[in-house]
Amino acid sequence: MALEIRDPLKKYLELNEDRTLVRRFVCPVEGCNYSTTLGPGALRMHLLIKADPASTARYCEAHEAFCNAHREELGSETVRYLYQLPRVVPD
Repeated sequence: MALEIRDPLKKYLELNEDRTLVRRFVCPVEGCNYSTTLGPGALRMHLLIKADPASTARYCEAHEAFCNAHREELGSETVRYLYQLPRVVPD
């Protein structure tokens, strides 16, 4: 049975072939290839760090625009929700 995930949050996930487990958490910013198995907290930190203009070495305008447009999705409630989804156990 495929996972039922809130539609706006599907963009943060890569599921396994039968869509029953989360394989990776992925950055939805176009052109960014960041993905992690560490969890949604690591993905959130990636987005926030890349969106911070004070971090000149890591700053990305596309990440800032994404974070501004999806601010309501980047809170701790979303991290908790995504964390509770069943995941593939890393090797």
